[in-house]
Amino acid sequence: MDSDAYTKENPIGVIVLKDEINLVKILEIILKLWWFVLIFAIIAGVIAFSISTFLMTPMYTSTAKVYVSGSQVTSGTGTNYNELTTNTRLVSTYIEILCSDTYLNQVADQSEKYKISGQVIKSRITMNSANETEILEIKYADTSPEKARDVLQLILNNAPREIDRIMPGCRVSIVDNASLPTTTSSPNIKQNTFIGIFAGIIVGIAIIFIRELLDTRIKEEDDLKSKYNIPVLGIIPNLDVD
Repeated sequence: MDSDAYTKENPIGVIVLKDEINLVKILEIILKLWWFVLIFAIIAGVIAFSISTFLMTPMYTSTAKVYVSGSQVTSGTGTNYNELTTNTRLVSTYIEILCSDTYLNQVADQSEKYKISGQVIKSRITMNSANETEILEIKYADTSPEKARDVLQLILNNAPREIDRIMPGCRVSIVDNASLPTTTSSPNIKQNTFIGIFAGIIVGIAIIFIRELLDTRIKEEDDLKSKYNIPVLGIIPNLDVD
């Protein structure tokens, strides 16, 4: 359609449909239908809470720390900066060794009490440098706090021998033995519930937005003025009498 309507060049007043979205009006509708958004938020929050509480398996995470060092020997009483730098870089190498399939399968073979595979251990273990130092922090998660501690301790106890086998002269020293977790590390029920509530709010607002966007009905004079660029000559009243 012609974009000009009801002008001197267009005296007959061609009807022009405006596709612009009235965000102010949509905001007013959202505020008016706050109860609709609240219902979605409550439903989504309850679903997220129920899934986290009843369907997700609680996990416990045991933590340990080890100090890594290379084969260099520090002379004198001071600490050699190059040695510290080398040790820090060695952390990445140690992580690769201790996360290897060969080593974790050996750990699994020694864990006769829990009958766990090396692949399962690998999927539940995380290692990283503590604050970019030569301290290696190791975490292991399992469904039982005792199991998490015992498996991680087994990894620690065998680590020095494995490191020395692959990198003779290098060593690891245990700083903190595997801890016994007292609380679950996952799922985070509170966080998941808040995420569910937030998602419910977004879905509720989206439904209202889409509904308003697809609703092309003329309900009042303002709707007619906002959609068509022509003057309103009159209004037919509703003569229906109850």
